[in-house]
Amino acid sequence: MKRLPKKIQWAITCFSIVLLIGLSIELSRAGTGTESEDQSGNFIKWHSDLETAHQASLKSNKPVFIVFDASWCTYCRKLEKDTLSDPRMARYLNQAFEPVHLDFDKDREIADTLKVKSIPCTVVLSSEADLLARQVGYSKVPRYHSMLEKARKLQAVIHHIEYSEGH
Repeated sequence: MKRLPKKIQWAITCFSIVLLIGLSIELSRAGTGTESEDQSGNFIKWHSDLETAHQASLKSNKPVFIVFDASWCTYCRKLEKDTLSDPRMARYLNQAFEPVHLDFDKDREIADTLKVKSIPCTVVLSSEADLLARQVGYSKVPRYHSMLEKARKLQAVIHHIEYSEGH
């Protein structure tokens, strides 16, 4: 049996490697959809972009909850799987915030504006774009919830002061 020429062997090998990498990327994306869903159907209702979340925040008077992550980030996946997929956390976020998921690589201008240097990074903004909270890294549900509650309370204080000064 005759062997294929070296150039053809090389081309087949390169094609196989590219195909495997492409499949790996697609499989990793399939496991990290934009909705954090658990078995009972609780999921975070993510806004598609920051502008949409901001407009909703102006109407609802809820803070904007932003999570910056990237497909290559191990701790981002852990935050998604362990914390954001918790059914109580999903209900809480939907009830109290306007959530938006941003890709650190694709939304680099927004990340730079908000001084996001490493991920995962959670930023909470008031509807007027006041910084209410920032947390870098992974944390479990209790600590994450505590940080979010502090942000909500800070927004309430800011609104109270603004309302008091306006009247």
